Amino acid sequence: MLAGYGFLAAFAYGTVMNMAGWPFMSSLASNISFSPDAPLPVNLARFVAYCLATSLGWDLGRALVTIVLTLTLGTPVLKALRRATRRAAFEAPVTFKDAPE
Repeated sequence: MLAGYGFLAAFAYGTVMNMAGWPFMSSLASNISFSPDAPLPVNLARFVAYCLATSLGWDLGRALVTIVLTLTLGTPVLKALRRATRRAAFEAPVTFKDAPE
């Protein structure tokens, strides 16, 4: 489940990064660039084309590496965190000693 979330989050991160630069590339690629005069469906289609053309490989690679690392390292990391939580004694009462004068 965590690996699936990581897969989707990798693509969401790539989409947000694409949103940061897409409106500013007006003259570089006219068929996939943002057009302020175009209606919303046309701009959405252009944005999808921009994402597919420029970052699909990076996003897919990021997603696959996230899945592999989550499946291989997830269990040992969670075990270590659980052990650290048990040993940290968060429920222990806090006491203050008087400072020596």
